[in-house]
Amino acid sequence: MGTTATFTAELLGDGHLSIPEKVVKALSLKKGEKVKAVIEAEKFDKEGFLGLSGIWKDKSADEIAIYNKILEERESFGRGEVKL
Repeated sequence: MGTTATFTAELLGDGHLSIPEKVVKALSLKKGEKVKAVIEAEKFDKEGFLGLSGIWKDKSADEIAIYNKILEERESFGRGEVKL
């Protein structure tokens, strides 16, 4: 299996996905080159999430974003992803 990168993409009007330039460079991608993609819809239910645990109800959006970033880094640890 080749090198992998995890990133958030935008679904464009024509149905294509955008790939950040830093990912293109990190993977040395060329125009027209085929890549394998795993798609996961990113939907965050803040109200539902905060309702699960009392400690989260007083947290700011920035604090929750930091927590989410930590979770993403833990999930990617040891999988060979490119650190961007």
